[in-house]
Amino acid sequence: MCNIYYVNINGLDLNLLLAFESLVDERHVGRAAKRIGLSQPAFSNALARLRTRLEDPLFIRTSQGMIPTPRAEQLAGPIRSALAQLRKTFEAPQTFDPSASAQRFRIGMSDDVELHLVSLFARSMLSGELQMQTRRLDWLFTVPESDLRNGTLDLAIGYFPDARYLSSSFIMETLSEENNVVIARRGHAMWKRKLTLQRFTRLDHAAVIYRNQPWGLIDNELAARGLRRRLRLALPHCLSVLHAVASSDLVACIQESVVKSFGKGLNLLSCPEPLGLPPFALRMVWHRQRNDDPAQIWLRKLITRELGLKAASKSLS
Repeated sequence: MCNIYYVNINGLDLNLLLAFESLVDERHVGRAAKRIGLSQPAFSNALARLRTRLEDPLFIRTSQGMIPTPRAEQLAGPIRSALAQLRKTFEAPQTFDPSASAQRFRIGMSDDVELHLVSLFARSMLSGELQMQTRRLDWLFTVPESDLRNGTLDLAIGYFPDARYLSSSFIMETLSEENNVVIARRGHAMWKRKLTLQRFTRLDHAAVIYRNQPWGLIDNELAARGLRRRLRLALPHCLSVLHAVASSDLVACIQESVVKSFGKGLNLLSCPEPLGLPPFALRMVWHRQRNDDPAQIWLRKLITRELGLKAASKSLS
């Protein structure tokens, strides 16, 4: 049975919604109050008024911070969308000046993409009072639509399927293409003769595995052909895989750009993978609601330019 809520919005103070949005983001009363320029007592008073108006506690205090109730989770997206439209109408500047902004950006991405962009973020966030928070994607090949829709994330960057599989509420841009290669340390027995698919499956493997299940894309591809590899070490970070392979007789199938950029000095060699996988397309996705936001446009151009320069450098190497 679903609950139906009726709220009379006549006379509703919009500042209460600003307090709600701030606490949804910050999960901490002190930080949320500072963000919207209220004292902590005034903020607590505003929250109490909104709780009374909506007949729900809205946030529960826990050791992890102020956690939204199911009712608050339900309201977060629509309230954020309504406030964003009001800001666009009354506040939004026509240009974005990073040196005069305290904008906070949130981006979901895979760890290999983060490695390529971390220097850019570190340099760019020194302007004004800008802030950047990156978050690892829960699934490497799945767009986090819910987080983009409710504003928990401004952007997501990953190896996503093309836009045919995406809701019309989102916009997607292809940034680059990425090939996988097999890596092993110099002197590994693998290099003594050609790497066939059968030899590939008999080697001891390390791999980047995101979630709890002990398999990944390569294992799924092999299973479709009735094959299985010897996955001996599953790690959550691609740099850890590079070091594991460099210090052992393990091999790995990993993004070529990661090896070229971060494998230097590890005495690693690489060759094409024997499965014949198509290149992975690296794509950036954002909600259509934030498409015309000047700050978001600035951020997207920054990322596109950086990854474009890296792709051009890769093609020349």
